[in-house]
Amino acid sequence: MKPEVIAICGYIGSGKSQVAAILRQWGYKTVDCDELAREIADDPDVVRQASELLGEGYVVDGKLNRPLIRRRVFADSDLLGKYQSLFFDKVRARLQETAEQSDGVLFAEVSVWDAFDFPWHSVWRVVSDRSNLLERVQKRDGVSAKNVEEILFRQKPCDSAAYTIVNDGSLAELEASVREALKRSLSEPR
Repeated sequence: MKPEVIAICGYIGSGKSQVAAILRQWGYKTVDCDELAREIADDPDVVRQASELLGEGYVVDGKLNRPLIRRRVFADSDLLGKYQSLFFDKVRARLQETAEQSDGVLFAEVSVWDAFDFPWHSVWRVVSDRSNLLERVQKRDGVSAKNVEEILFRQKPCDSAAYTIVNDGSLAELEASVREALKRSLSEPR
């Protein structure tokens, strides 16, 4: 049987991880493509390629200096594309492997919507008011509003979503929205 993978997409700070956490509480399996990319970032070959692209100062003790890289690449769209291309094919391959090893439905948090093509069963878009996005990311990551705005400017929206989940209210409201999207997605033809 073909694995059913539902994408959870949205801008940084929209609440993709919160939606995934709710699904895990309900017994569903989730995978975070950012986490896959972080694992791939430890690959010595990827570290070498990133060092060649950005310079040695972006690698500390054999590891990528993610906060420093983040500030640099999100300020330069050409450099961002080159940096991200080090990861996309590897993330897609790992996602496919995870899906093939999963029973039932797998939910995938996808931050970079245009990173790669994938045969999604369904796509959920998590949205939130821009002021909430800025506040959440600044608090979570300890970065400036300018840095968050640069990231938001570079992110491609997932306009092809079948379901939109609004994350501007209470946890109970978010859970109700997730429950509705889940009910509708799982009733779709397979």
